[in-house]
Amino acid sequence: MLKLSKIAAGSVIAVTAAVGGGSVALADGSSPAKVAYERPADWSGVYFGIGSGYQWSSIDVAHVPSVISPTTGIGFSSDHDEWFGSAHIGVQHQWGPWVLGIEGGWMSTIRDREGDHNLCNNGQTAGSIGPPGVLPGGVPALASPLTGAGNFCTSSLNDIVTIGLRAGWAAGHWMPYITGGYANAGFDFENRVPCASTAVPGCTGGVGFGATAFHEEAHARLNGWYIGGGFEWVISPGWTTGIEYRHYEFESRDTTAFSRDLTIPSVALERVRFEASTDTVEARVSWRWGRPEAAAPLK
Repeated sequence: MLKLSKIAAGSVIAVTAAVGGGSVALADGSSPAKVAYERPADWSGVYFGIGSGYQWSSIDVAHVPSVISPTTGIGFSSDHDEWFGSAHIGVQHQWGPWVLGIEGGWMSTIRDREGDHNLCNNGQTAGSIGPPGVLPGGVPALASPLTGAGNFCTSSLNDIVTIGLRAGWAAGHWMPYITGGYANAGFDFENRVPCASTAVPGCTGGVGFGATAFHEEAHARLNGWYIGGGFEWVISPGWTTGIEYRHYEFESRDTTAFSRDLTIPSVALERVRFEASTDTVEARVSWRWGRPEAAAPLK
């Protein structure tokens, strides 16, 4: 019994010495590193940023019978894909895990590539068109029976302006979200004639296979809508980056196509109708006003 009492007393003394030794070590400055507190991400606030990505558009252009060119014509479809740059600004607020906001944006294609080229004639020749009072000099019009044989047509996307809503689910420093709203886009149409000889208007720069001259153009801005989704993550206090996909659908709209021949500039040739859809994939970087400061370490 006495032996057990001595063993128990020795154990208590040993534990006390160990704890006391540890306290002394801490007092001597050999304490463990301080633990930093990571503040949860707060997605509320006003933000703005830039982005870059790739777009692919399907653009239909058709002749519309009118006083300018009353006959029924043909149309064509052109696919245009190209890199673009963008800018955006928005405001959002977080309620629990839900993040709701509104965002406006603008994107513009690099414009170093045209859409694919399509033959847009119906077998008519330049000599078969008329009357001269409507088309001075016998200039062929684009997608109609007035079109010159062998004409090449193309169309392309210029830019898109948007404003819409975002709804996200905050998961720490990550946030998947969906988005959708109003869009307005600018599209171009071009018609070029083959340069068989320098007598063709605009062919002073060269003739032969593949040589064409700018003949006719049209511009239109189309209203529409978009829907998409993406995800963002916090890379440092106030800074986020992410990836987003959008699909756009645009209404049809009629506009006037004008001659761009060097000898007969700015003559109204016909009415044309634009219809288009676009898809985009974009990488984004954003900065938020009122960002929290880095969390201080615990004392």
